[in-house]
Amino acid sequence: MDADTPGGLRARLRRPTPERTSEVLRELATGDAERVTFRDILARLRHRAFGFTLLIFALPCVLPMPPGIPTICGIALCIIALNMMAARQRLWLPGFIANKSVARSDLQRLLARAGPRLERLERICRPRFAIVTEPVGKVLIGLVILVLGLIMILPIPFVGNIPPGIAATVIAIGLTERDGLIVLIGAVVSTVAVALASVATWTAILAIVDYFAG
Repeated sequence: MDADTPGGLRARLRRPTPERTSEVLRELATGDAERVTFRDILARLRHRAFGFTLLIFALPCVLPMPPGIPTICGIALCIIALNMMAARQRLWLPGFIANKSVARSDLQRLLARAGPRLERLERICRPRFAIVTEPVGKVLIGLVILVLGLIMILPIPFVGNIPPGIAATVIAIGLTERDGLIVLIGAVVSTVAVALASVATWTAILAIVDYFAG
């Protein structure tokens, strides 16, 4: 039935309002089981899988993390980015990531620390600039995510995981809420993260050259 007919309009009005990202996080954090696997999270997310899974791995990196965690998150971001660049309709994660589980208590602590900021950002989110979150736009955004993931993986001095983590988190929220403007803002923040990584890398190279030259 055509969406513009009365029947089609009634069907559209009957559709439930999509849950906000923070609401999905809160539901995942208050389940019965002590741990939840990423495979279970993907099954729960449906159409939000790309943006929300990106958020799951990016959000911890907006805070100082012990060595190793940014690397794992960076690898996950690269895998998600490759899915986006391949224009896959459904997100695929390798078994060693999909079968990993996270304690619900850890999700609760993360939500307690980052939830209020996430909710404030959600208040300004709304579906717009759809071309950015549609397949063609997602391919280009996937390339940006790939670069951010590589920055997290590589031991770049003075940069760490926070700048790329912030950029990836903003993009993830935009994708989840289908807000192309927020995604574009995240892309701008990504250029700052890339610039910082480039300057830090060049500075380290010059320091090494000076050391051996001296």
